[in-house]
Amino acid sequence: MPASYEVAVIGRGLIGSAAARHLAEAGRKVVVIGPDEPPDRRTSQGPFCSHPDEGRITRIAGRTRVWSELAARSIARYADIANRSGIEFHSTCGLVSSSPRISEWLENSELAGGKAHAVDTDWVAAETGISLTNGHPVLYEGAPAGYINPRRLVNAQTNLVEQAHGLVIRESASTLTQHLDGYQIDGNCGSLTAERVLVTTGAFGSELLNRPLDLRRMPRTTVTAEMSIDGDLPSLICVDPPDNRLEEIYWVPPVRYPDGRIALKIGGNLRDSEPVTQEALTQWFQSDGDPIEVEALKNSLLGLLPGVEIISWAQKPCVVTNTSTDHPYIGWVESGVAVALGGCGAAAKSSDELGRLAAELFKSENWNDSLPSSAFEPIFS
Repeated sequence: MPASYEVAVIGRGLIGSAAARHLAEAGRKVVVIGPDEPPDRRTSQGPFCSHPDEGRITRIAGRTRVWSELAARSIARYADIANRSGIEFHSTCGLVSSSPRISEWLENSELAGGKAHAVDTDWVAAETGISLTNGHPVLYEGAPAGYINPRRLVNAQTNLVEQAHGLVIRESASTLTQHLDGYQIDGNCGSLTAERVLVTTGAFGSELLNRPLDLRRMPRTTVTAEMSIDGDLPSLICVDPPDNRLEEIYWVPPVRYPDGRIALKIGGNLRDSEPVTQEALTQWFQSDGDPIEVEALKNSLLGLLPGVEIISWAQKPCVVTNTSTDHPYIGWVESGVAVALGGCGAAAKSSDELGRLAAELFKSENWNDSLPSSAFEPIFS
C-alpha cells in the first residue's frame, strides 16, 4: 500500500516549502514533494524552477496594497525562520526604486508599516553612485529592505518541515489520480496517497490539474556581472532603464555565487516579450536565454553605474509566471485540490505568507483573512 498523508504539497520551491512548514507545524501529517535543482540544467529534463539563485529583492513598498501587506507579514518572520533553522538568508542593504507610480508605492508601504520615503536623483547618485536619468520619481527604503537568498530560504523552510516531522521527498511527481478516499500521487517520488493536495509547481505541473489555469509563462534572462566597485550598493528597481528595449529592470547587489564569483545580478523584461508554452519550457531552461535581452541588460547596467569595471559576465534563463489578477492564485480548484502559484515576479520575498495563506485552506475551506480572497482567486483559461 502506498504511504498515506493528510496533505501532500507538490512543489518544493519558495511557496511550497513555506506551505509545508506551516502545515507541519500545525500538526498535520504532511509530505512535500519536489526535486533538488539539477546538477546540469542543460541536460536535465526538468521540472525546473527559478529559485536556484543567490539573490531576490525584498521590500515592503509594493505595486499593490496586497503585495505590501504580504511582504510585511513575511519579513516579520524572517528572523524566526533563520533562528530555528540555523540558516541565514536575509541581507538588509536597502532599496532604491524609480517609477512613475512611486506615490502609490509609498502609500502602500505606509499602510503596511513600511518606512520607504521619497528621495531625489542627486541623493541617489551621492549616496549610492547610481545614475538615474529616466525622469521618474524615486524612493528609498532602508532595512529590512534588501535581498534574500532564495536557495537558502528554501533550505531553511525544508529544515523546519523535517523538524516538525513532515516528510520531504526530493523527487518529482508526474501524475495525480483521484480515488474515493483522496488522491494517489505517482512519479519519481514513488507512489503515495493523500486526503488532499496543494499544488505549488510554479510554471510547471499543469498536467496535474483537470483544468488549466490562466497563466502566462514569461521567459526571462538574467545576467550576472562580476565587478570592481567601491562601497555598498542597494537593491534597485528601475522603470524605463537606459536601454529602451526594456520596460523595467531590477538588480540585486554583488553576492557570492557557487562558481566563486562575487557578482551583481540584473534582470528585467523586454517590451515585446511573449509567453512561452509549457511544452517549450524545458528547452528554454536548457538554453542561454535571449541574446537581445542580455545585451539590453548589460547596456542598462553600464548606464546606471557609469565608469564601473566589469570583470566577467554570465547569463542564464528563468521564467516569471504571471496570473490574470497580478497576484498569486491561492484557492481550491477542484474537490480536495488547491493551488498556490503564479508569483508574478514578486513572490520570493512574500513566499512565507503566501505559503501560510495556502496552508490555512486546509484548516478551514472558507477564506479567513483580512486580505480579500478575490485578490487570489484562481482563474481558469
